[in-house]
Amino acid sequence: MARIKWRTLATDLVRKRTWPKTESSFNRNTSKKVRITEKVRLIPFDKIRKESLKWYQDPESMRNIVGIKIIYTKEQIQQMYEWQNEHGLLYYIEYNGGDRPQIIGDVWLAEDDYAIVIDQAFRNRHIGRIVTKYFIYKSKKLGRDFITVSEIFNWNKASQKMFTNLDFYPFRENKDSWSYRRRLKNREN
Repeated sequence: MARIKWRTLATDLVRKRTWPKTESSFNRNTSKKVRITEKVRLIPFDKIRKESLKWYQDPESMRNIVGIKIIYTKEQIQQMYEWQNEHGLLYYIEYNGGDRPQIIGDVWLAEDDYAIVIDQAFRNRHIGRIVTKYFIYKSKKLGRDFITVSEIFNWNKASQKMFTNLDFYPFRENKDSWSYRRRLKNREN
């Protein structure tokens, strides 16, 4: 009986490894870095980096990300990144403001969501705006009608201001937040 179960599991595993990988609708080359400016570039997700522990284990930052003051374990961060990487474009944000480049945030673009996290020490330098402008451009190139941010909490005034300054508008009210959207194509009516 154990032998049959093992064969079934082994056969299933071989099938899964030989199935064509399901990709999101993005045509992506995950090995390619993207230089946005002289100081800002995007590095495709490859592994969990120690810098991300700082953002996702800071209760204040997490309140802006998920709505409550909690911290993620390293395993939770890894699971989140793996899921995001399977369901969209996931990059680390690298900033070179002096001595050496540093990983200072991450950004994720899916068909129906966009999320960006910037380390507290690097906020208010327009890095989020620069990266978001790139993903607006990228979304247009991919033929999208909209780019959507599923949730910006009511107390996160800096994010609300950044997105509204980039022509996003609140379109759906949630319990403690709003979803924001930006139209990418002109209406042809």
